[in-house]
Amino acid sequence: MENQDLKGMSASKAAPNDRMLIEIPRQDIGCHYSSLTDYLDKMAGYDSRLLSAIDRFVMGFHLGAVTKLVNGHYGTVLPRINRNNKIVGGSVQYIDTVSGAVLKREPLVKHLYSWYCFDYYTDDEVFFGEHLLSNKPVAIVTEEKTALLGTLAEPSVDWLAVGEGCNLTKGMMSKLAGKRVVLFPDDMSSDYWSEKFGKQFKVDCGFVHRDINRYLIDTIRGRGSP
Repeated sequence: MENQDLKGMSASKAAPNDRMLIEIPRQDIGCHYSSLTDYLDKMAGYDSRLLSAIDRFVMGFHLGAVTKLVNGHYGTVLPRINRNNKIVGGSVQYIDTVSGAVLKREPLVKHLYSWYCFDYYTDDEVFFGEHLLSNKPVAIVTEEKTALLGTLAEPSVDWLAVGEGCNLTKGMMSKLAGKRVVLFPDDMSSDYWSEKFGKQFKVDCGFVHRDINRYLIDTIRGRGSP
């Protein structure tokens, strides 16, 4: 495609009813370290064994980064990848590397060629971490950051995240039929998750008034090299 064609596309983005859906190319989201991985390194106490584990799941979860800064912190790309290894959405989050607080959250597609005249194919019913599902028990949490901490703290479990409690649907849970599943809601999602999914799956509300991230960090540090 000629550069002139690209300029034309940039100047005349197609109207919504004229757009086409395209897949989000996986190679467009290269694996990179970011504010979130810096935070994880810090929480792991820079232990060499744990740092190697973080390196592995940067690749496994296909974590990326953007050059945009929020309060001096680079955005972290957290893609949602389906069981066919297709990226179908996700978010860009700006994480405070000291506290771990999410400073800002943006849709992933806002960072993918905003001038492009096509709509990206997205699927809202895909967990963060879904492409890594195995035969292990499954833990479902709200934040992607929690799923990553959980993967470090308890690697014998497949950790999935939904971003926000209201994002969890029956369609998503139907993919987990026959698996040993525990849902760990926060205070905002506990009632909804218990009502919608409590009859079929175990909903553990033990972290509704307790910080699950702090618990996982303490577990991680207890697993460090002797």
